Amino acid sequence: MSAEPPKAARKEAGRDMAHDSAWPEGWATLYDAMDVDRAPHLTFYTRLTTPEVTSILDLGCGTGSITLAMAERMAPGGRVAGVDLSPRMIEIARTRAPEHEWRIGDIAEPPVDGPFDLIVCCFHTLQALEEEETLAKCFANVADLLAPGGRFAFDIYRPNLEWLTGPWEGTSVARRFEDEQGRPFHVVESDTHYDTDTRVLTSTWTLHDSTTDEALPLAPIVQRVRQYFPEDIERLLAGAGLTIDARYGDLLGGPYKDDSKLQVYVSRHSPSQS
Repeated sequence: MSAEPPKAARKEAGRDMAHDSAWPEGWATLYDAMDVDRAPHLTFYTRLTTPEVTSILDLGCGTGSITLAMAERMAPGGRVAGVDLSPRMIEIARTRAPEHEWRIGDIAEPPVDGPFDLIVCCFHTLQALEEEETLAKCFANVADLLAPGGRFAFDIYRPNLEWLTGPWEGTSVARRFEDEQGRPFHVVESDTHYDTDTRVLTSTWTLHDSTTDEALPLAPIVQRVRQYFPEDIERLLAGAGLTIDARYGDLLGGPYKDDSKLQVYVSRHSPSQS
């Protein structure tokens, strides 16, 4: 009888996803170009990656751009891993850096084995977890994957109920960008609505050629973003044995305020509390 495969291999092979928020594959090659607000995230997360960090895990790593920027600042020869639902994005990341660990999987149940000194989740990716129970599972798994004293950092939006409850325009341009060849595109956002019962903001993104204003033949992205209040995050982190070291209101390290757009957390594994 063959030996049972390690937990990480079983999770990736089974693809037991708690949510299905992978970008349609046709969008994956445009992911980096679309991300016009990348600089603050790069600054914040790379500052966490000191030479003392010997292992990092990026949950929702996309094409690996943030992951690799962090890897450049960590201890030489350290371990680098990234997890994402999109097979195409993981393929791009593997092409960029085949020496690292890139796995297709759910951020709530990462298909990797620990421990890690630093785990991050950028670009409000945790808000793809629509059920509080799923976020609690994610935090518990993060705690299990962290080395003693290891840190978990992430950013999410602060719920702005006045904005969330509308009224919403029929359509709007969510962002404009150019691809690697300099061709202009824009994303049209439509069908936006907020469900006060589920606390999920839903909208549909359609990619357009800015030269012709025609929609491209790609499957639309349906964005579903769960809103979590600070008290939710504090309770769920504590339940997983994670202690909050810092909470910021932006990616520059500014103080958190009631009108902050973001909630940015740095938490730490406290084994005695788990």
